[in-house]
Amino acid sequence: MTIANKALKHDIEFGTDGWRALIAKEFTYANLEIFTRGLANYILKNYGSDKALIIGYDARFLADKFAEFSAKIINSYGIEVHIITHPVPTPVIAYEAFKKPSCGALTFTASHNPPEYMGIKYIPEYGGPSSKAITDKLLEEINLEAEKPSQANSNAKLLEVDPAPDYFKQIRTLVDFSAIQAANSKDKAKLVYDPLYGCGRNYTNKLLEEAGFELTVLHDSQDPTFGGSLPDPSEKRLTELKAKISELGAKLGAANDGDADRFAFFDDAGNFYPANKSLSIIAKYLIEFRGFKGALARTIATSHIFDELAKKSGMKYYETPVGFKWLCEIMRREPVILAAEESGGMSILGHIPEKDGVLAILLLSEVLAITSKSLSQLWQEVQDFVGKQYFYDRLDLHISDKELFMSKFNDADLVSIAGFKVEKIDRTEGAKVYLENGSWFLARPSGTEAMCRVYFEGHNKQELDKLVSAVNAMVN
Repeated sequence: MTIANKALKHDIEFGTDGWRALIAKEFTYANLEIFTRGLANYILKNYGSDKALIIGYDARFLADKFAEFSAKIINSYGIEVHIITHPVPTPVIAYEAFKKPSCGALTFTASHNPPEYMGIKYIPEYGGPSSKAITDKLLEEINLEAEKPSQANSNAKLLEVDPAPDYFKQIRTLVDFSAIQAANSKDKAKLVYDPLYGCGRNYTNKLLEEAGFELTVLHDSQDPTFGGSLPDPSEKRLTELKAKISELGAKLGAANDGDADRFAFFDDAGNFYPANKSLSIIAKYLIEFRGFKGALARTIATSHIFDELAKKSGMKYYETPVGFKWLCEIMRREPVILAAEESGGMSILGHIPEKDGVLAILLLSEVLAITSKSLSQLWQEVQDFVGKQYFYDRLDLHISDKELFMSKFNDADLVSIAGFKVEKIDRTEGAKVYLENGSWFLARPSGTEAMCRVYFEGHNKQELDKLVSAVNAMVN
């Protein structure tokens, strides 16, 4: 395919994690050509032409066609392309770029966004998200290419690769499969897994089967509409998973998002365990049972329980802006036991600095096998260890006027809310409001969607519910 021979304008912007846009509106072949040519020039200037670029895609509409289109353009610049010819999780592509001499990877995914979206992530050779410095340079090259005529070239030789064997080998070095298998051989544990029609199928389920679970997989087919919903592992979108756990008497329920870099869990009683809870359980386990040493790192929207875990364990801790790229920078410079995102992103010491929802599910399976305890018991132990109870909530608001939304929290008269005094407001990213009762909330516009969000945390459930109601009334 070639584009008309004229100078092109573009609508390419980098958000929290790559460029995402509506298919056939901003995400067009014309804009994709500009992006790809800009990336090719960036690669030649920073890597030369002697290292291959890995290209993969998720299960979205036209993802394979977009990937092939970009692959041929990249190859026409004299850069070798290794293309993965099936939907593949983002962490698998990232590991493929890391383990071999490469100039990085390009993956076509819009993660958990609705099916009408497509996105692109450039993952450098270190196997994690592009830093802001890299995306700034890449955008410079894209802007230069937008002023030039089209030159898309369809003559290319692409090398097909399968990243699964090496990725599975890596996961086996990070997870104690023998312990999970031993536990499952005594008690054939039932586990229900939902890939939400996404890339986790043929990856997460294969590893869970290897671990010896009696596995039931929901939505185990490729559907670009994601069943008429979006591939977001939130509680309200996992009602079938919750029902199946009860029906089968399963020990655990687990889900990935569309590109399997995020995750969520249900326990055997059907209680939802978002990342704030499940990752704090994993963090405590890695410190106590695995003897990991290093720091704990979290984004600004993520639970402060990680700070308390670090303090109690004599470890350092960090807070970063929203986006795993900031956690990636810390992981690249020093040992990080666990990097955590409230939205369901994580990685651990010894792994690539990219969020990995496949690894998260296998790790929690190990925790359950080694401790022989339920998730509810483990969560209570975490709270007992830090000496506080933690409660969470989140508002996902379809508000298009993001400036108007943020203005609600930029008023100098915001001195109290829900009857609680405001102690300080951190405006590093959005507005993080700290209250006198130890609770906090963060209001910020999404960097990848036409949405605004408010994240809440407190130590008293009734007080937190009161705060959520007050903020919801304020923004509406």
